[in-house]
Formats: sequence, structure tokens, C-alpha cells
Amino acid sequence: MPYSQIHDTLNNDRQYWIQTLVKIADPVISNLSKDQLKKNIPVGRSSSALASSREFITHMEAVGRTIAGTAPWLELGPDNTPEGKLREKYIKMMCKALANSVNPESNDYFNSTATRQILVNSAFLIQGLLQAPTQLWGNLDDTTRKRLIEQWKSTRTMKPGNNNWLLFSAMVECGLKEFSGEWNFPTVERALTSHREWYKGDGVYGDGADFHLDYYNSYVIHPMLLQILKVTVKQRPSFQSFLNEEWIRFIRYAEIQERMIAPDGSYPVLGRSVSYRSAAFQVLGACALFGKLPESLKPGQVRGAMTAMLKRLFEQPGTFDKEGWLTIGVCGEQPELGDIYLSTPCVYLCSLGFLPLGLPANDPFWCNPVEPWTSIKAFGGIDFPIDKFIKP
Repeated sequence: MPYSQIHDTLNNDRQYWIQTLVKIADPVISNLSKDQLKKNIPVGRSSSALASSREFITHMEAVGRTIAGTAPWLELGPDNTPEGKLREKYIKMMCKALANSVNPESNDYFNSTATRQILVNSAFLIQGLLQAPTQLWGNLDDTTRKRLIEQWKSTRTMKPGNNNWLLFSAMVECGLKEFSGEWNFPTVERALTSHREWYKGDGVYGDGADFHLDYYNSYVIHPMLLQILKVTVKQRPSFQSFLNEEWIRFIRYAEIQERMIAPDGSYPVLGRSVSYRSAAFQVLGACALFGKLPESLKPGQVRGAMTAMLKRLFEQPGTFDKEGWLTIGVCGEQPELGDIYLSTPCVYLCSLGFLPLGLPANDPFWCNPVEPWTSIKAFGGIDFPIDKFIKP
């Protein structure tokens, strides 16, 4: 939707974001809270998908991803507003859902020895729990906490690939450190040392030693690397210099992302896993959430760009099936965009495109008037800042 049509959305944007996130998350969380996720979630795959031994447990892949995206919003906690009451509902539902996921007697039990994907799910789940230590982790019963910790420990037998998967193992160790007090630091150190070596310049890391022109810097690399470093520097202050470097790179990548959103909310469809949809802009949203937007970007400008992007993706017919589940695709149902490793539950990573909902409703991100973003200025004859690369 072009800028001229969304300039009056000041009071509606937050409600739109909440309604869309709830539409995405509710089928996953409500079904798991009722112990019916495995029974009801569709498991679609493209015709090019490889046969997978994890079909019987792929339902779990929707869970950690959904919680990672909704956790900052839920951490605002309950209050007497309609939004606060909605948060209260989903906090309770998510705690019940997590209890079911680690209960061996549950139909939706996540068998931690069944597939390496439990490592991925655990990493995304921890990413969310670290963003909601009070409302999610703090509201879990002791049995569920102990079971989660044991499940996370069980992933230590799973060897990650020499690429972004190193961050999954490191994130699990950081979760164990924060929630149980112990960790295997060499696993964290390997991930950090490797990614420091894999930095390619101008805010972009390789996925392993090679550069990939895709959105994995936003899907996984920057967000997890930053969170791992935040945990690490509390125990190993020598990593502070890397954290300082990462903040510069993280902010630069957000600046690049804002320039990729076209006036109509579309963006370049590049590389693997394009069905993760709005997760492609996780870093931009995270910069807003952390109060770290670059000086070149105003809050109303970023909100306008991201709202246009969300509407472009989630208002397209076919994006949700008739039962309300997400489909594989970028804009609508496009099943052949499912990579060989991807099934329908994986696409719930799109929840990570909603991180600014973790800002309160009175934050400038939500209160400031929407402004034209860079592509609108560039193709509308309006002055805009020259783009500049960074050296660190």
C-alpha cells in the first residue's frame, strides 16, 4: 500500500499488528495448549522436498518460532486494557502449551532424541524466553522448567553444521546459563569466534565461510549473535569489544533493510527460505525494539515501511488456509517455494517480524506520525540521505 494511502493510520497500526500476530500465532498456541497441535497442524511440502524422517514431529517447528516472535509483546504483561487482557490470555495459554510440549504423557510431546530439529526449536524458544523472563519463564511451573532444561541439555549430542547452526547450539548454552546457572562455554566460544571470522563487511556475515545472498543475516545470524554476546559479556567481559562491533553491524544491517522495502511494501525475493516472509525484517524490527534505530531512520518512517510490508504479505488471499493456518509461500499460497528442508510449520518464523510490539503503546514508534520511507522518497523526488558503508 503506497504512502499516500496509509498516512492516516496513526491510531490503527498497532491494532493491525496485534490482530495479524494473533491470527498467525493463535492456531499454534491454542492447539498446543489443548494437546492437539500434532493432530491438527497441516504439514505441507513442495514436490521438490526430500523425504523426511521428522514428519511425525515437525509440528514442534512452529512452536519455538512462534514464541520467539510473540515473547516481547507478552513481556509487557497483563493490564486492564483490552490489549493487556489479550496478553494475559496468551501468557496463560503459552505456559500451558510449553508444559504439554515437554510432558512425556502428552500427545504433543517433543521427543528430544527424534531429530536434530529439536536443537533449532530449542534455540528459537530460548530466544523468546530470554525476551520474556518474567511473563513466560517466570510463570512456568517448576516441573516444566526442569523438563525444558533437560531437553535443552539433550541437544548437546547433536553436532551442528559449520554455519549458522553453530548459533543454535550457542543459544541453547546461553539459555542453560541464564535459566540453570551452568553452560558449556567452549560451544559458545566456537560460535562467536567462527562468526567473527566470517564477517564479510558492511554489516553482513557469511553463513559459514561463504557469502549467501539471502535473509539469513536477519532470520538467524544477527539476532542470535547479538543475544549470545549479551549473555556472554556478563561472564566473559573480554567479549565486550565484539559486542560493540556487533551493535554497529546490527544497526547498519537494519539501515540496509529499511531501504529494501518498496513503496508498496514489497521487497526483493532472494535466496533460501523466502517463505519465512516477514522474518526477513527481524533485524529492522529488533532495532526499533531495542531503541537502536540508526540516526537516518525515524520511528514513524520504520513503522510505515514495516506496516506496508506486513499488509503486502498477510492480506494476500491464500496466505492462510481455510482453517487459519499459514501456507507455504511469500505472498499467498506458493507451495513450490518450499525448500527441500521446509514444511508448513517452519513458516511460523514470520512471527519474528513483529518484534516492535514489545514496545509500549505510548512509545514514539507507535505514537509518531508515519513518514515516507527511503524508497518512497527516492522514487518520489524527495531528498533522502546518501547511503554509506561501514568499515568495522
